[in-house]
Amino acid sequence: MKVLLARRSLKACIWLVGVVSVAVMTFSVHDLVLKHQPSARFVSENTLEDEVPTHKYIVEPDYKVIVNNTKSNYTLSVSKDNSSVLDGRPITHVGFLKVHKAASTTTQAIFLRFGWRRNLTFVLPPEYNKFGYPNIISLNESVTKYNTLPPPPGKSFDILCHHVVYGKHEWGRVLPSYSAIVGTVREPFSLFKSILNYFQPGTIQKIERFDKDPIRRFLVTPTKYDSKNPRLSFLNNRLAFEYGVDPKIITSRNVTAFNDYLHNVLDIQFKVVILAKRFDEGLVMVKRKLNWTLNDILYAIKNVRNVKKPDRFKVTDDLKDMHREFARFDYLLYEFFEAKFIRQTYEEGPSFQREVEHFKKTREMVEKYCHTKGDKKPFKVAESDFNQEFEVTKYDCDLMHKGEIMFTQMIRKEQYRSATWGVKKAS
Repeated sequence: MKVLLARRSLKACIWLVGVVSVAVMTFSVHDLVLKHQPSARFVSENTLEDEVPTHKYIVEPDYKVIVNNTKSNYTLSVSKDNSSVLDGRPITHVGFLKVHKAASTTTQAIFLRFGWRRNLTFVLPPEYNKFGYPNIISLNESVTKYNTLPPPPGKSFDILCHHVVYGKHEWGRVLPSYSAIVGTVREPFSLFKSILNYFQPGTIQKIERFDKDPIRRFLVTPTKYDSKNPRLSFLNNRLAFEYGVDPKIITSRNVTAFNDYLHNVLDIQFKVVILAKRFDEGLVMVKRKLNWTLNDILYAIKNVRNVKKPDRFKVTDDLKDMHREFARFDYLLYEFFEAKFIRQTYEEGPSFQREVEHFKKTREMVEKYCHTKGDKKPFKVAESDFNQEFEVTKYDCDLMHKGEIMFTQMIRKEQYRSATWGVKKAS
């Protein structure tokens, strides 16, 4: 009897060990995938761009994992709650903060083309507004009911990419909470010089009448000459203001409140912030983070000031410290996102820079094709480690080179069946 009980106990133990082993093995593979450790190979079937892809997990003896398949543009990511997110479709709900003089018009054109080709719905301002242009939502506040149009009947908004100040709650009223938010930043002293010579502010022109060095005079006591309200200034921490920093924080010089907003709002809400000086890298980051294709991020340079034309206002390097003191929050914001972007590129691994170089070469070839007259045949971009084969047509070239206002009006006519701004009326 004792022998029989012993045998049954032994069998029970063996069965229990087997069950536990299977459970542990199952958990381990899943847990390792979540932690991005070698565990499984991810394979995705080829699908059309807007179709839901078929996914497979194949566990192999060597337990290799492809976490980011850049060629097929499908990613396996881990969210902050440690849950895996697996989806091959591109993110199509996007908010782009169009910051003045920070490669923003060139970037905006990418979002315009992306949305137009997919028949997405854009947040647009009233065609005739107080700013005088149909492509500006607002220069001094965030999204409101009166500075934007309601979505067309039966639709909701997908993309916001026209000039307007950022606001977490305000943008959240027109875009879904899961939208990807993207922005651009430019080194503040370089931004300052560009704004001066592009907009030629009246404040500086007035000083110029009685001082041959108006920029120095301005920076000695900027509050004496500039508006005390950052909403009304293009010089007073304009970068920070357009990123939604409360004007009261700027005027009170409250660094503690600024850092709270920077870390608890901007750092969390913005998926990618592109450095103007590392523009192509920024776009490749957008491609990866938003599950876009190489074709989606192709661009033509927009709204660049004529370098042959001399600057009206000379800004010497010895003024940088004075400007840093005045535009303190612009520098804090820029340096924070510069450091973050560097970390992001490092985390992407060595393939990131290889993809950047591939993107640059591809863009140059496409630009050459776009400027070649007569040849109407599509330009084929060969398959690579970072893209499937695709074609660029002359129509694509036209979209890439289309001006912001013209593109906006084309979208407006499609969405609201009317676009009359700038159209000459028959006499």
